[in-house]
Amino acid sequence: MNPTGFSTTSTPALYLSNWKDTVAIWETSKLAQTDTSDHGPCLRELHYLGGAAPAWWVNQIVDFTAFFRDETSGASYTDVRNFDAEAWFESGEADAGTLTTSYIWRGAAPAPACAISRNYVFVSGKPFIVVRTTITNPTGSPLTWNVLDQLHVNNTQAHAGSLVHASYDQARNALFADMSVSGQYFIVLGAFQPIDGFQCGDESVSSVASKSVAGWFSFDHDGTLKGNAELRAPDVDLAFHKRVTIAAGATATVDLYLAIAPSEAAARAAADTARAQPADHWFSQTATAAVAWLDNAGKGQRIHVTDTGLNTLFDRELIVIKNAQNPVLGTFPATTNPFAYQYKNWVRDGSVTAIALDAAGHHDEADRYFRWMAGVQGADGSWKTTYDYWDGVYLSFVEPEYDSIGAFIYGVYWHYRLTGDAAFMNAMWPAVQKAADWILRNLSPVNGLGAVDFSIWEEPERGLEHNVYTQAWYVLGLVATQAIAESRGDTNLADWYAGGVASIMTAVQRPSSWYPPGLWNLAGGYYNRGVNADNSVQPLQDTSSNILVAFGVIDHESGRAASHVRTLTQRLTHLDSGLARYPDDTYYYSSRFDPAGDEVGAPEPCWPQMSMWVAVYEAVHKLEVEALTRLRWFASTSGKGYMPHGEAVSTVTRQSVLSSMSEPLTAASFILAMLAYTGRHDPRILPPVHNAGAHVNISVHGGTAGDWPQWQDVPYFLGNLTPTPTRPATTIKRVYLANDDANLYLRVDNTAGSFPSFGVAPKFSVRVYAADFTGGSGEVIRTGLDGGSLPRAVSFGVSRRSDEDVLRRWSVHAAAWVEGQPLTGVLPPQWDPATGRLEAIVPLAAFSSGGLPSIGSWSTVIVALASAAAGGAYADDSRVVIHYRVSGNADAWTYGNIEV
Repeated sequence: MNPTGFSTTSTPALYLSNWKDTVAIWETSKLAQTDTSDHGPCLRELHYLGGAAPAWWVNQIVDFTAFFRDETSGASYTDVRNFDAEAWFESGEADAGTLTTSYIWRGAAPAPACAISRNYVFVSGKPFIVVRTTITNPTGSPLTWNVLDQLHVNNTQAHAGSLVHASYDQARNALFADMSVSGQYFIVLGAFQPIDGFQCGDESVSSVASKSVAGWFSFDHDGTLKGNAELRAPDVDLAFHKRVTIAAGATATVDLYLAIAPSEAAARAAADTARAQPADHWFSQTATAAVAWLDNAGKGQRIHVTDTGLNTLFDRELIVIKNAQNPVLGTFPATTNPFAYQYKNWVRDGSVTAIALDAAGHHDEADRYFRWMAGVQGADGSWKTTYDYWDGVYLSFVEPEYDSIGAFIYGVYWHYRLTGDAAFMNAMWPAVQKAADWILRNLSPVNGLGAVDFSIWEEPERGLEHNVYTQAWYVLGLVATQAIAESRGDTNLADWYAGGVASIMTAVQRPSSWYPPGLWNLAGGYYNRGVNADNSVQPLQDTSSNILVAFGVIDHESGRAASHVRTLTQRLTHLDSGLARYPDDTYYYSSRFDPAGDEVGAPEPCWPQMSMWVAVYEAVHKLEVEALTRLRWFASTSGKGYMPHGEAVSTVTRQSVLSSMSEPLTAASFILAMLAYTGRHDPRILPPVHNAGAHVNISVHGGTAGDWPQWQDVPYFLGNLTPTPTRPATTIKRVYLANDDANLYLRVDNTAGSFPSFGVAPKFSVRVYAADFTGGSGEVIRTGLDGGSLPRAVSFGVSRRSDEDVLRRWSVHAAAWVEGQPLTGVLPPQWDPATGRLEAIVPLAAFSSGGLPSIGSWSTVIVALASAAAGGAYADDSRVVIHYRVSGNADAWTYGNIEV
């Protein structure tokens, strides 16, 4: 398979980090079509995070820029606004972590004869960036070029008259800027090779006759620098220039470094460290560190599929995210382009990004983010929408947005599950419980849904909604809380939070034509965008709802899941595999909220993130051809060099928008989809216990003849997510439960899709354990019929083996199971060998110590499939725990999933 390529649109900005305490931002000349800034491609920001946190947001530089002269032809390229640049991170064994920028001439003819590129590496753990300018001469004659590297420092107290002390250290071949008078840092510009001139320049001086003239004016004038070795001025630049003669068809390089340090001694030490090795060494060391990080001692989930373009894209998305993360706090910028969204960390977006990092095996980065998030949690258990990337302080934006609450809990759960880090879990548990309690406290007493908010699309003009995207995250968060509580041995809490899951799931599955309305659009065959705050219906087809089926809130094998995805993809697919947000979406086209005006040329641009949630569904659903097609679409529309998209892709040009490019969240969606496609990570989670209750009269016939259609609208609950369990015939896939006034009805589907016939090996047994439905004070036990431990205490058990036609019954006496008389008067459990389905009738009185339980009674029910060992003993292979309510004919059902 030929590698899938990428688009022609280059990302306009990228973060570059030393993964310890310093972050730089590279920008091209224009960040968006409406950008009016006045500069060429350069490093535009440098932030030191090793000092006091209030200063982390301070940009220590104005820019670090290269300028050029072709001395052979007498052509000057010193107005770098005439250059654009394409940029991407490399990911090969020899160059991983290198930020490559390739210059493009946008000025008047003639264009430069030589090709120009600038490569940057921020050496891991070191306080310096190594910068290499490469000039390639494609002509048949030698050329002499002159390169100026100028660093303009940002004195934040220049207006107050504070002076920067600039000096040249000949021994180190380095220029120093001391900004300590302004409470700032020491910056070093050093050269790895002999230079032809240097300058400590005053940016306010343009006279080339002055010794302190700014470097650019002198270089622009005649290609030289004045050699001023010391200067005190409010506005300072440091500059080197180097002449290189490039043979015909050859390449020449100029290598420098840029360092930042908190003290003069540290600055000089940084310079000494940098110049102790050639530039090649630092490029090689960066590649080694980047590859080692991707591999992460074997824990990194690197992809190796036939389409090598997808492999490269996967690695580069991760490298972009790694460099974009605040290495101290763990925050993520919404986009590496600061033009529109500036330096905001959306807690929702960051949570999903951290979830993707964890899934890809990069646990330290996820750990850092979730610990930061726990540290800024509100006293009520919720979060605001955005916080500052640099120092983590609250930034006001559209509020409320509560999707982050469930995303945080879900992310914490997965981190613990993937790492087994008990210290992390103990530290996070108070924040998890506060967040989960917030969800429960804010359930609507009218419709059972979680709290209203503005959710993912932040559209106050539509009003507050019980938005389906946020509801999905509430469910995921509560299920994760259940699982965490269960792992801590707190089964009471696990059972408690099951009530919140059931409340929201019941409302999600309730038809929107009922009152109060739910989210299932029965006529349209899809889940609505939401329910409005006034309990009116919001029927919009919104692809963010696909998170329901991607993350397993809705069973991907249910008819509703298939209908939902089919309905939305048929209406909102463009460019073959891209999905718009919703019908007639005008964001990035004609919305008054557009970040940079019309960037897409038509309504309904594709949002790659939305397309990836469908790819996750397709991967989990084993629609591998469809998933691969969607993944390749993502790659083909990604930025130049496989850089992450912005939020949207134009359906007119097939190119990404610039104003939000590159977005870590979009990259994270691809990472999760790719991991699902390759079977390395399944984002679904199962609760340890389900709530259920439905009044239905089921008829069970011998051999199950004609029985299955009557189960199609009975709620069911999943019992297994493992694609290839050890004993598929006795691994529960689904459990359906219902009752009438006298009986409990049970259906179990196994994962094999078949059962042995009566008396045929391997033999199996169905078992149902239960606590006392009448709440009696009889004995309970936590041991199963096979002697293994049970997850909840029970008092009764029934069982049928596949080699006998009898429904046996046990009860607990003297801390042991005692078998009583078999149940009579009901047909023993029946199964269909061809489908792997089993159904049973169990009289409610069999699970009661005081006669028939009343409507509204609750009990724990444990459904198990057991297999027979060689000696004939049976052992439970899989169990599903359900907290069941005996329901009356007038009671609303509790969901679960539903087939149709």
